[in-house]
Amino acid sequence: MKINILLGILVVAVGILTCKNLQKTKAVEATSPAAQEEKQYGFNASHVIEGERHDTVQGTLQVRKAPKMVQVPVDALPAPTASKKAYLATGWWHLNMAYQPSDTTVHHNYQSKWLHFREDQTFDILIKGKVVDTGRWNFDSAKNEILLACKDPYINNSWGVQEKGFVMIWKGNTSINVTGIQVRVVGQRGEPTW
Repeated sequence: MKINILLGILVVAVGILTCKNLQKTKAVEATSPAAQEEKQYGFNASHVIEGERHDTVQGTLQVRKAPKMVQVPVDALPAPTASKKAYLATGWWHLNMAYQPSDTTVHHNYQSKWLHFREDQTFDILIKGKVVDTGRWNFDSAKNEILLACKDPYINNSWGVQEKGFVMIWKGNTSINVTGIQVRVVGQRGEPTW
């Protein structure tokens, strides 16, 4: 009986010491901003929503910040087919709508933008007829993904593509892109009236 009591006290003491050590470790991890961000974004998601908004129907906070910049491996793939180059370089592409569950206003960052692809695997981002950024593109036919490398954080990424005619839906749920954003991209043969 004395041994059982002694073992019980020993187990409680070890448990208390373990808890104190865990609390110290957590405090050290939480001090650096990089550790906080890694802890917060420890899983594959665009944003971690903490808290609620009581003034909306959906009840979730809206996260209004640009996606993280990622390295897009446009050179790691072979060049796209001639038909894919011709398809994209046919005209201008308008990013006319976007949706993301954690930021329902994300479309404001896309609607003014047009893309003009060239067969040399470069593209321009235009707003009101003026080039605001130039980047490089490639297409992964096996995964049906377009890869865009530029300075614009809302466009720079890999996108799963669903296409019908000259309308594409870009989906932000690839191995590189975890934004969850979906963008409707509409092609136009003639130059747009800005």
